[in-house]
Amino acid sequence: MEAPRIPSMFGFKSKKPNQFYFEPRYYDEQKEKMLKRYDRIAREVTNKPSFERLNSEDFKSTLRENWGTNYNRAKAGNKMNTRVIIYVIALVALAYYILF
Repeated sequence: MEAPRIPSMFGFKSKKPNQFYFEPRYYDEQKEKMLKRYDRIAREVTNKPSFERLNSEDFKSTLRENWGTNYNRAKAGNKMNTRVIIYVIALVALAYYILF
């Protein structure tokens, strides 16, 4: 014979812990970009008039792709530094010409 449980004797029942269910999601950015490109090309192939404008989402995605691939912060900084140096040299030469 088993000993009675005290909580069940008084009407209290211990609760089971809440179940936690997490379904992981996998996001493949390259695959999504590729599918968007396929859709865009398929729309162009289906004799869509060329003068018709792209919708804003397509335009934004192509702009982001083109902007991100060609921009290099280090090169832009170097170009800006050389421009500033050229301007300083030009101003010093102009000041020297005016004063002497």
